[in-house]
Amino acid sequence: MTSPYEPPPDDTPIDPNPTYPNPGYPNPGYSGPPSSGRYFPQPQAPAPPPAGYPGSYPPPWDTGRPGGISAASVLGYIDAGLLILAGLLLLIGASAVDSWNNAFGSNDNSITAELAIDGLLNLLSAGLQIAGGVMIADRSERGRTLFTVGGGLCIAAGVYWLIRVHDVGVGIWTIVFIALPIIALSLAWAAPATEWLRGEDPRTTR
Repeated sequence: MTSPYEPPPDDTPIDPNPTYPNPGYPNPGYSGPPSSGRYFPQPQAPAPPPAGYPGSYPPPWDTGRPGGISAASVLGYIDAGLLILAGLLLLIGASAVDSWNNAFGSNDNSITAELAIDGLLNLLSAGLQIAGGVMIADRSERGRTLFTVGGGLCIAAGVYWLIRVHDVGVGIWTIVFIALPIIALSLAWAAPATEWLRGEDPRTTR
């Protein structure tokens, strides 16, 4: 006898080969979550800054720093090193001459002043060439201006000493001091260097 609260027995025949869904694959009838109809754009990488700004890409025609710029900077550094050495020697010589004059009561200070002024000019020229060499390598036209002023001071001082002192040894060293900035300035003011410093396209400037 069955209770009125019990469900009737299930008379469905049992399938001897039941099929079960594969848990590793989605249901073929499932088409994904419902679409909301709104479009969300994917984030994109920021565009690089314009050419000429830090972090920007060089123009397609820009093949990099010309060799003349690097060579001019190196020659400027070499000349600056020689000028620093010569300037210190001139200042030491000026101090020695001044001490000699004081010891023997001489009032002729022209040689002392000449040596001191030329020594200071050498140090100034060296500083301008070093600063200008660093700046032109970093693509600065202002650096080339400093480089030119420093090299011009060295050339002017060298010409003065060639006229002032008639000595073969001094003349040879003076020619070396003059030749280095002349070559360096010729490279720094060449057409490829100028186009690179200004960021110009050589295909349209020639």
